[in-house]
Amino acid sequence: MSTNDETQNVAEARARAELVKMIFGFRFSQVVHTAVRLRIADHLADGEKTVARLAQATGTHPPTLHRLLRALAALDIVIETTAGSYRLGALGRPLRFEAENSVTALTLMAGDDMAWRAWGELTHSVRTGEPAFDHLAGMNNFAYMADRPEVAVAYYEAVRRDTAGLAPALAAHVDFSRFKKVVDVGGGAGALLAEILRRETGVRGVLFDTPAGLASAPRVLAEAGVAERCEIVAGDFMEKVPEGGDAYVLKYVLLDWDDDSARTILANCRRAMPEHAVLIVVELMLPDRPDSWTAVGDLDLLVTTGGRERTEAEFEALLRSAGLEPASVRELPDEGHFTVIEAKEVRT
Repeated sequence: MSTNDETQNVAEARARAELVKMIFGFRFSQVVHTAVRLRIADHLADGEKTVARLAQATGTHPPTLHRLLRALAALDIVIETTAGSYRLGALGRPLRFEAENSVTALTLMAGDDMAWRAWGELTHSVRTGEPAFDHLAGMNNFAYMADRPEVAVAYYEAVRRDTAGLAPALAAHVDFSRFKKVVDVGGGAGALLAEILRRETGVRGVLFDTPAGLASAPRVLAEAGVAERCEIVAGDFMEKVPEGGDAYVLKYVLLDWDDDSARTILANCRRAMPEHAVLIVVELMLPDRPDSWTAVGDLDLLVTTGGRERTEAEFEALLRSAGLEPASVRELPDEGHFTVIEAKEVRT
């Protein structure tokens, strides 16, 4: 065998090994999901425990739990200290429900049965252009959550934590002091608006979302010390949004919707905006050559909500189709591809 043949064989073996990891990646996500559902990390938060004690605390079959713990140890989520005893590893700490950097809500949301099944129907979405979730459930993702509070809680908590991580950078990067009233459309628990109002004491806010999305808002705003300067309004941005703001913020909203629905949301914002008002859109900007995380994330939107990631040109076209035009486009420093688009109503 020639050197070139040997080199090619080695390259093909490596490629096969990488593909096998991708093919069976679902197994690893379900191991983590099950660990979160059983609260393994929380049970180990105060120190190591035997399999027997963990089985009693989690209501599981001891020998089978041991097999799960063995897999978690192989993933460095837990560490086997002595035969049959485990403690929490560094990788497992974010799997505690009360951890500051907890990913438990995200794990529960991603591992929900319908999200799982929707990904199993990716082929349907690629063939039809329709969200597999709607095909399976007979309703869209948000209608599904409305009837399942436990799924909604996980979703909105994941969004709140994600927003809380981005809020300081966004509030520092955008000059919100120029506005008297900021309306956060689809603002959920209010993590972003709370940070804006905390920094800018002369600004008042309006937090607008569905009742389910606003469930944690009073607590979040009160903990930030800004509740007295923020009005909470429940409603549907597909119908109308509160009027009279100087700035309207749409963060992580448009990506969940197809172009027609996103255009409706934007048009409703435009109708509510006074002549001087500004629309601030915060989204991931899809680069011409996205990395694997971004590209696969775009497919997740396809199968679950029918939404999509968009390029700068696609955002501009979408805004203009709703009677708005971009005034500036800026990437948030050190925040990946997160981009802030400021737009105003087209004046003829």
